[in-house]
Amino acid sequence: MRVEKILNPEKYGPGLKGMLRQSLHELPLITIGAPFCLLGVGLIMYHTYRYQKNDGNNRRYKFKYTLYRPDDPRVSNIKN
Repeated sequence: MRVEKILNPEKYGPGLKGMLRQSLHELPLITIGAPFCLLGVGLIMYHTYRYQKNDGNNRRYKFKYTLYRPDDPRVSNIKN
């Protein structure tokens, strides 16, 4: 009796191409969906970083009554 190995280069071919072919045969949804998942996580991280960098929500001034001078640079970031 022959013990099955995890990778079958005899059936799917050697190297990375064989591993891809085997994964497409055995787990097609995961193989096709994983790149989209990684892309989505990367886009979420990028947009969250950009949102925080550009002072996105800026509700700090709404927690308590605050006066700003007209020449204060934070005045341009206040949103009504």
